[in-house]
Amino acid sequence: MKQIFWGVLLIIGMQSCVTFERKDQNPYLLNKDNLKELSGSYQISQVNADSIFKKYPQNTRLYNNFLSEIDRKLLKDTLKLNSNSTYRFDLDIISDREAKISYIENERIIRVRNLRTKLKKDGYLYLKNKNVGFVIIPYLAGAIDVKKTRMTKALNGNLIFDVVNHRSGAFMIILFLDGRTWKYRQEYQRL
Repeated sequence: MKQIFWGVLLIIGMQSCVTFERKDQNPYLLNKDNLKELSGSYQISQVNADSIFKKYPQNTRLYNNFLSEIDRKLLKDTLKLNSNSTYRFDLDIISDREAKISYIENERIIRVRNLRTKLKKDGYLYLKNKNVGFVIIPYLAGAIDVKKTRMTKALNGNLIFDVVNHRSGAFMIILFLDGRTWKYRQEYQRL
């Protein structure tokens, strides 16, 4: 039993090594002096949605948006958006270790979240938002979900949000045939 436990821990440790591509250029290197420039109000829907999301812009706003990206509830989404309402978010960079995000519906704050952050040497601000999540019991009857996120500023003032996400699982230590890794960049318009 101890060998199984250590094997599971080893697999989990290897899975958490999900990283960002080095080829992704940071258009605006952040440092302690200019970090607060990220603070501001932004649209919740990404600027450059891919073709699927452009075909259904209403669904993009409701389901694929910044607020759902930072929500780490893996089994259900706790945030319900109304198609008749308007949404945006305010990002307030308190320090290189903390950010505050205000969810705004119809010009009224409906939720405020304080997130831990870390400013790294690559000029990105990384969110420490429960990066590793478990679905049921990983590798016994469930999966592990690793999601890393980082932010920077676009040259036009918009918010760039990079995501790398990996999910894999097993049933009774027999690995599923495919673990999946997604890497994408989103841009949110500054208001």
